[in-house]
Amino acid sequence: MASRKKAILTPLPRQLRMIRFIAGVILLGALAGCTRSGGSVQDEYPKLPPTIELPGTSTPVQTPPPLTPTIAPTLEELSPPPSYDSSKVLGAYVIPLTIQHLSNTEADLYFMLESPAEGAVFYSLYGNPSDQTQWITFSAATDTHLIKVSDLEPGALYKAWVGVSDDDGVHHPPSFADGIWEPITIRLPQENDWPIRIGVIGDSGFGEEVTYQLAEEMASHHPELVIHTGDLVYNVYEDPSPPQAFIRKFYQPLAVLLHAAPIYPVFGNHEGYEDAYWRDLPFYFAAFPSMENSYGGDDFGGKLGQREWYAFTHGDYQFIFLNSQQFYSAELREEQDAWLQERLGGSSSTTNIVVFHIPPFTSGYHPDDGIPIRQAWVPLFEAANVALVLSGHDHNYERLELNGITYIVSGGGSNKLYGKQDTREESEFFAAESHFVILELFPDRIGMTAYGLGGEVLDSYTLHLPSRD
Repeated sequence: MASRKKAILTPLPRQLRMIRFIAGVILLGALAGCTRSGGSVQDEYPKLPPTIELPGTSTPVQTPPPLTPTIAPTLEELSPPPSYDSSKVLGAYVIPLTIQHLSNTEADLYFMLESPAEGAVFYSLYGNPSDQTQWITFSAATDTHLIKVSDLEPGALYKAWVGVSDDDGVHHPPSFADGIWEPITIRLPQENDWPIRIGVIGDSGFGEEVTYQLAEEMASHHPELVIHTGDLVYNVYEDPSPPQAFIRKFYQPLAVLLHAAPIYPVFGNHEGYEDAYWRDLPFYFAAFPSMENSYGGDDFGGKLGQREWYAFTHGDYQFIFLNSQQFYSAELREEQDAWLQERLGGSSSTTNIVVFHIPPFTSGYHPDDGIPIRQAWVPLFEAANVALVLSGHDHNYERLELNGITYIVSGGGSNKLYGKQDTREESEFFAAESHFVILELFPDRIGMTAYGLGGEVLDSYTLHLPSRD
């Protein structure tokens, strides 16, 4: 166990062990100003954001508008990089540096500090000398930072890390838990580079040893991105605060993946539990902010500036992420349904992959939870070019086939597993096993393999796509 953590979470020196993560004191603020030649960028949240009611809870939800990304300076604006000293820490992470989204030439990086501070995000091509390191500064106007790194080389490999500036202008890494969050790797996609390899995991949020193992084994397949089918963290009340629960049950177990690829999640039923609220908002929305000000063709907006539902394209595929919890409120469902129909009404040459937490079909423990979804969404999927639907919720693996659509239930990201109840007619394979799924996307087919612990192949299937218009 210790050897796994050491690779990406460096322990602090003994004299710094007194530094501890202090959570629950941070107000979700505005994006930091970006210091660059010619001015700065700085946006603040309104003091009185609108509120809505989430289904299943009476707690009002404050809905901050989306962050405006800090933009990387151009090469002409660069001077020698600031000094960086990793032998001591300064400040602490609430949310460590992670990749939120990638395109061929851009990366959106995101993190939250324990308290506002000045500093910089450094990034460099692997193998480049230190004097070619580039950086983007952030101000102490806020603790929350969405950084857009632009003009990157398609297919190239970069590393990125955060430094908090001391009074002498020397930058130091923030602490994370009892150690340091090591530099992350940014691997840029490039066009027509097949297959697109994707990892899928769900219902992983117990902080178990098995989740660390699954994450390491998934990472050995080098996925370009990871899809999480929801319920990222269970039983938040077991920890002093939601940020600490996310550290122990999400960021640490999945660290090896978070250091190398963006994780795209959906909102599960446990994300909306009362104990998961932090500063009047489910902590999920602090961990995964909206980025609708960051992309044009992709849609990271969702409702009222939250990333409750969102979509992006990658190659010939469109990925659509939905909040199945909103489905159970007629008023809240209406907006999402309209958005879904708009996204599905696009080009017939695009293959759609849809992700949400509660499965419409399952032979597992919750056979009736998906009935409303089955009645309302499945006809939309069948009328559009939807090839694959990914869900979690039931803690098992299952592959089902119905009317030309493959449905995968992948909720086995822990050791808390559910057995089969009544086998559905559409079911092709079922396993009550801890697992993850690797998808390999080609222009004409989708390969999918479910792996159990130790690399055991549980199920393997190739979905052949109809010819594109």
